[in-house]
Amino acid sequence: MDVSDKDILRAIREGFDNIEMLKRFTGVCMGPCQGKLCMMHTVKLLSHELKRNPAEVYVPTVRPPIKPVFLGALARAAEQK
Repeated sequence: MDVSDKDILRAIREGFDNIEMLKRFTGVCMGPCQGKLCMMHTVKLLSHELKRNPAEVYVPTVRPPIKPVFLGALARAAEQK
């Protein structure tokens, strides 16, 4: 997703003070990488802005699919049923 640090910081200042709410409001961690690349950066921004230790910032559980799945693979699986 095309979410900038400025977007995240603005959302935190507006009261979105946890990762789940930031995801819903800004779309951060919901792009092609599904948070693999941007989650820790977002945690660092959030913890710095809230003046908390990064370990205190809740990181959501990774939910399937953990790896990207090609739509063609899903279509083939549906055809085989």
